[in-house]
Order: sequence, then C-alpha cells, then structure tokens
Amino acid sequence: MVISLMHHFLENHGLGEKHIHIHCDNCAGQNKNKFVMWYLAWRIMRGLHTSISVNFMPAGHTKFAPDWCFGLLKRKFIVCEVHCLADMCHVVETSSTRGINKAQLVGTETQENIVAVYDWQTYFHGCCRALKGIKSNYHFRFTADSLGTVFYKRKLDDVEFSFQLCNSAETVQQRLAQMPAEVAPPGLSQARQEYLRHFIRPFVRSDKQDSLCP
Repeated sequence: MVISLMHHFLENHGLGEKHIHIHCDNCAGQNKNKFVMWYLAWRIMRGLHTSISVNFMPAGHTKFAPDWCFGLLKRKFIVCEVHCLADMCHVVETSSTRGINKAQLVGTETQENIVAVYDWQTYFHGCCRALKGIKSNYHFRFTADSLGTVFYKRKLDDVEFSFQLCNSAETVQQRLAQMPAEVAPPGLSQARQEYLRHFIRPFVRSDKQDSLCP
C-alpha cells in the first residue's frame, strides 16, 4: 500500500524531477523495508530518475514536518462533523490556511477505485535480494551510474558500502517491461455492511446515510 501511494504521488504530482531526496521515520513495516528499497531501485532502472536518496531519522528525532501537518488536521477534525469521505476531504483541505494539506481519495463509498494498488511483493519476488542489516542503517541512495545497486551507511560521516539488489539483469529487464498486477479492493464484507446499517447509520446525518451505510 505504501509503495502504491508513493507511486501514485510521483506519477501524478511529480514535476519531472530527476533527483529526489526522501526523509521518513524508522517504521520498518511501512518505510524501512526491502520492498521500498527495491521500488526505489526500480524507478532508477526504469529511467524515471537519475538519483534517489532516502534518509531515516535516528531514534528520538522522528518528529518532523509531516507530524506538524497531521497536527493541523487533528485540530480541525475534532471540531468538525464527518459523515462521509467527502466530509473528510473537506476537513483535510481546510485544515491549513496555506493549503499545505491536500486530500487524495483512494476510493469511494460506491467502490470506485481511484488510486491503483499493485502487488509489488510478487512483482519483485525472484529478481531482487534483501539487504541484510537494513534496520541498523539510516542513509541510502540509488544512482543511474550503478543500476540495481543501493549505497548505504549508518551515519552521514561513516564509510559508505554498496549492495547489488538485483539477481540478474535479464530478469530485471523482463520485469521493467510491465507493471505489477493490480490488486482489486475486496470491498466491505456482508457482515460489515450489516454492522454499519444497524449500528452506525442512526448516528449519520440523514442526507449521508445512503452513501455511507445504505
């Protein structure tokens, strides 16, 4: 999901930039894992960028600009009524006076899929290798001069090491020719729909009931 959201942003909101600098926290389940590393290397190999650097904040120093933006959203959200996705989008868009927070629907109540989710794990399986000790390092970079290679180090002033992520150039080239398979959203189960109708619907504004919990 995280990779698909990043992919959607770069493909739809990018400005054609060739050099990208990414900063994120140390959440291994979302950001600091082998699949994100493979994806960033993939973007370089596909010729979408010339270089990418990704830097993870050290423990105890993980509060940065996105947390401020979430704080603005939280402050707005607690004084608003939200009965549907459109209401939530309005809260996001009006949470900051300078318009720094932007809403992006992934899908709608009618199960319309707006942001495509791809099966990146299966896509990279068999053609990429995992970098060991990824959690103990904080700075990574990828460059078009060394396709399929990640350069990494623990601290900015440490000696930099490199690791070849791709098993074989032939296999990688075959994968580059196509996108991963798209994952269709399963939608709400019958039990969940019944729960929304019987227990949530009475608290939803009347003009929003049929869109959120018909």
